Amino acid sequence: MYKYLAYGIPVVSTIELNAFVESTGEVVKQPINVSVGDVPDSLILPPLEVKPFSTFNENEFLYSVPNVARYYIRNGKEIIIEKQGGDWSEVLLFFYSNCMAAALFQRNLIPFHVSGVFIDENRVLLFAAPSRTGKSTTSVMLQQKGYAPFTDDTAILSMEGGKCFAHASYPMIRLWNNTIKEQRVLDESSKVNLRTDIELGKYGFLFHQDFVPHKVEVAGIVFLEAEGSEVKINKMKLSHGMQKLGNNIYRRQWLSGMKKNVIQFQHLTGIINTIPTWLAVRPKETPTFESFADAIEEQIINIINKNELLVQ
Repeated sequence: MYKYLAYGIPVVSTIELNAFVESTGEVVKQPINVSVGDVPDSLILPPLEVKPFSTFNENEFLYSVPNVARYYIRNGKEIIIEKQGGDWSEVLLFFYSNCMAAALFQRNLIPFHVSGVFIDENRVLLFAAPSRTGKSTTSVMLQQKGYAPFTDDTAILSMEGGKCFAHASYPMIRLWNNTIKEQRVLDESSKVNLRTDIELGKYGFLFHQDFVPHKVEVAGIVFLEAEGSEVKINKMKLSHGMQKLGNNIYRRQWLSGMKKNVIQFQHLTGIINTIPTWLAVRPKETPTFESFADAIEEQIINIINKNELLVQ
């Protein structure tokens, strides 16, 4: 058996999951048990929703990727993988993303589509946006300025003692090939090919040595957009931030069929009433990621840190 941590949750697996962080301590929480085997053809209970490639109810989830693998997730405690022709890197890519998201929903945890960096030893700034908008690239450009990586692509957010905390997913940064050529902080020789079926090429970079597996306080969330001809950063109103945060729930199309609408609303209202949010816009067709990172540092990170000093 292999023991790991992901999103602060123990994962016990019969196969190696190299993107996760190894755990050497005693398993104190209910783990997610991962194994390879035959996936059932149907759910035990009737499905509440049927979508292309997926069938699910509140506590069961069947997911299929043609010519790659089938997956079964139950009660947030069990994931079975049935390989069907894909290579293992591709099989696990869908496990890390969709299967883990389904297991989190089953545990009443909400994953968000975010990347993030540490702005000091104890707090992180998160970047939320749809795929291909620039979350990972913005994070990497800030890493070039000295900010340590926190998470890439997903994290779960929770409220405790009137503060918002984030648990990072696992230590892998995903970048498109054209972005890799623009950055200087990651060694291109260490990249791992994630998707062989995409012409542009998507690659992963592991950062186990710098990964922080425990929960970290969130200083704020920056929602990213690409449009217009100049960089713009503005503080957001609560209502706008609530809508944006809801739109950036990871795999949010599954929420209704898994009966998580009430939990979703509770999460969103708690988070958005606790931390500040910004909208940061960069030009879509112009390579401005470095100047974009400069603007985020000057107009958001420096102000957060200055306000913290004034409070102290």
